[in-house]
Amino acid sequence: MNATFRNFFIVAFLFSVVFSVSSCYKKKDTLAVVTVNDSNNSPVGGAEVRLYYAGANPDSLRVDQTATTDAAGKATFNFNDLYKSGQAGFAVLDIEVNGTIVGIIKIEEETTSEETVAI
Repeated sequence: MNATFRNFFIVAFLFSVVFSVSSCYKKKDTLAVVTVNDSNNSPVGGAEVRLYYAGANPDSLRVDQTATTDAAGKATFNFNDLYKSGQAGFAVLDIEVNGTIVGIIKIEEETTSEETVAI
């Protein structure tokens, strides 16, 4: 093998390794947005929304978050700290608004999961 060709091959190989390493996977946000409407389908601002897992599993306490709805009736939850890359699925959580269970939400990994509930 000629020295010039061998040097070219080594440089090309190193170049491809550097570019493949720098394009590593970046985890996307795992979010949930719950919209709270009243019986007239108008947004309810200032409602306390709680997402939690009510199971017998000892880990169930790790998923219990509360947020207050904005003027558009939306409460946003961020589960980035709880979701681990490569995990298949995340959780199905109960939705509680102002102390009353009103539904469930399925949280999908690395997406924004949305649910609308009426009180």
